[in-house]
Amino acid sequence: MSSLIDLVRQSLKWKQSAKNCAERIGIDVEDYLVLKNQLMEGYADPFVEGIISVRENLDANTKQLEAIATTEPKTPEEIIALLNIDTTKWKLSQYWNKQKKDHWIVSALVTAIKQTEQDVLAEVLKSFSPKKVEVYIADFPNNPVATSNYCGVFSVQDIHFGKEGNELVVLDFKNAVIDVTTRVGKMHMLDKLIYVIGGDLLNADTFSGTTTSGTPVDNGMTPVKAYSEAFEALFWAIYQLSTITSDLEVVYVPGNHDRLSSYHLAHALSKAIDLPNVTFNVEYSERKVITWGNNFFAFEHGDVNTKDAPMVYAFEFPQDWGATKYRTLYTGHYHMKKTTSFVSENEIHGFAVKIMPSLSRTDYWHYHNKFVGSKRSAIMDIHEKYDGKAGEICHISKD
Repeated sequence: MSSLIDLVRQSLKWKQSAKNCAERIGIDVEDYLVLKNQLMEGYADPFVEGIISVRENLDANTKQLEAIATTEPKTPEEIIALLNIDTTKWKLSQYWNKQKKDHWIVSALVTAIKQTEQDVLAEVLKSFSPKKVEVYIADFPNNPVATSNYCGVFSVQDIHFGKEGNELVVLDFKNAVIDVTTRVGKMHMLDKLIYVIGGDLLNADTFSGTTTSGTPVDNGMTPVKAYSEAFEALFWAIYQLSTITSDLEVVYVPGNHDRLSSYHLAHALSKAIDLPNVTFNVEYSERKVITWGNNFFAFEHGDVNTKDAPMVYAFEFPQDWGATKYRTLYTGHYHMKKTTSFVSENEIHGFAVKIMPSLSRTDYWHYHNKFVGSKRSAIMDIHEKYDGKAGEICHISKD
């Protein structure tokens, strides 16, 4: 190979065309030009054995690599070593060798390795470094003593982290959590607080930026970035909410946008947070029920018709149903379609179906379909242990 380099170096004095020089040396004109350019650019020692060209196809996530070798590589392992292929990111798909006068031209096609949702979860957890969480604790000089009579329900579905036009949602979300915890703290130290997460927490569920079912959606960032942003925000929120209750139960409910990714996120939170007054109810179930005193709290996303909800919940949870007097189903999903009211309640045989509002901002799809006008809000309902709903705290985002 060194003789080839010397010949190319000598050819610089021949003052002949690249084609004639390549023919005299016995190599292809393309290979000659590569080596000549390296010499002209001042390389002290041009590639004696190594890569001479890289062509990348961004749409197909492939690369074609080409190298010069003094001997013929005969195994995939030798090809990988010669071309310096990072096997954690690229897979060797094809390779071929062409013999020249005194060297070999080695070419290969490599394909990007697609990450799975499990890979994303592992990557986020690996890079996540828990540190002291800064929470906001207001000074309440008249704060009442803790009682055992009040439970809060904070169902914040449909945040859609990663959605186009929703870049300020982290700020909106944190403002809502601080506002609600501050105002509740002026009245009660809650005996129990139920914090519902999921329900289209993430806008997309796949690397191609679609929902779980494959529906294309408008995204403002990659799914991995959205996952990381959501994880950090909810990690902080759980610490913040834990300051106003002696028993915080985090309840996961899947949504139609992000059934798999949101489960991974909820599961990861349950492993990352260890607080004495926080428990996690994050197993995968599309309908969940929690009872507290005379109260029956049901949770689902709401993308499936809820007109038969009383019968469904009475059938699936008969003991809980029979032991309670005040029953409420908390849903989401219709956050941008309820333009006349940010909360909709419908009493059906002693069963309140409550569609909770959303903090998410409007994207192009909602704008195009005229689903606009809703107040971006977050609500915490307050329930008395034996007498049912006692009130609600409503935060309305200011644009």
